[in-house]
Amino acid sequence: MPYDIGGAAGVLTFLIVALFALAATQSYLLRSGSLAAVISAVLVELANADRSENAVGSLSVNPLLVRVAQAKANDMAAKSYFAHTSPEGKDPWYWFNQEGYAFTYAGENLAVDFSDSAVVEEAWMNSPEHRANLLDGRYTEIGIATARGTFEGHSTTFVVQVFGTPSPTPAPIKIVQAAAPVEPTTPAVSVTTSPRPQPVVAAASTTSILPTSTPAVAKVAPPVVATLEVAPAPTVAPAGVWARLLASPRTVLGYLYYALAVLILLLLAYVTEMEFHKRHLRHVVAASALLVLMGGLFALAELLLFARPVLAGL
Repeated sequence: MPYDIGGAAGVLTFLIVALFALAATQSYLLRSGSLAAVISAVLVELANADRSENAVGSLSVNPLLVRVAQAKANDMAAKSYFAHTSPEGKDPWYWFNQEGYAFTYAGENLAVDFSDSAVVEEAWMNSPEHRANLLDGRYTEIGIATARGTFEGHSTTFVVQVFGTPSPTPAPIKIVQAAAPVEPTTPAVSVTTSPRPQPVVAAASTTSILPTSTPAVAKVAPPVVATLEVAPAPTVAPAGVWARLLASPRTVLGYLYYALAVLILLLLAYVTEMEFHKRHLRHVVAASALLVLMGGLFALAELLLFARPVLAGL
C-alpha cells in the first residue's frame, strides 16, 4: 500500500475547521463595520473590472458621490427600510442635491444583507436593470458606502452604489420630474433641465437581497436644485488582492474547500491505486467523512454567516 490516508486525515480535518473559523472571523469583521472602507474599495474595483470586460470606460471615485451613498445608506439603516424612496418621500436624487452634486446623468444600485463583495457584484451583474447601470457608458464617476442597521427584524448591512456624470457647468440643475418605483428592483427615472435645454434621464435600480414586505409608497418629489460645483475626482489606490480576499469570505471559503475536496479525492485515488478492495474500505470511509465535514461546515456557514443574495421580482 503506497500510503495510509489515516496519517493525513488529522491534518486535513484541522485545515477544514481552521478555514471555517477564518471565514467566521472575516464575516464578523465585515458585519462589525470596521472594514467598510475595504468593502467600498473592493466593490469599486469589481465594478470597473466588469466595465473593462465589456469595453466600457472605468469609473473614478468622487468624494461627493461617496457622501451621497453614505447619506442614503445611513438613512436606510436608521429607519429600517430598503427602497429608492424613503418613508418621508425622499427619492434617490434628494441625496445628490443635499451633497451639491450637479449631474447630467446619475444612477443608484442598492443591496441589503451584504456578506460577500464578489457575490453582491455577481448578483448585480445578473440583474438586467443593475447590469445596465453598472455598464452604462455615460457614467464617469462612482461612490459606494455601507451602513449597519436593522431590516425586517434582523441586523444587516446596507450597501449603496451611486453613479454620476457631473454637469459641465456650475449652473444649477433643476429636477423638474422625479419618480422612484415602489419595488427597489424597478428602475427610477429623473428628468432634469439645465442651461442647455436638453432633457436627460438618470436611471436608478437596486439589488434586493430580501424583497420588501411593506414597500414604501412612491412619491414625486418637489423640484430640487443642486448649486455646488462638483469636486475633481481623486486618484484612488487599488484595493489589492488581500482586500478582495478579506471582503469575500464566502467566495474564498468555497474555493478553498473545493481545492481540499480535489486533494482528498486525489489522495484517495493514490492510496487505493484506483482499485477498491475490502482493505481500502477504511480509506474510503475516512475520505467520505472529510468531505461530509466540509459540506456540513459550508452549509452551516451559509446558514449562520453568509446571506446569499436573492433577486426579487425576477
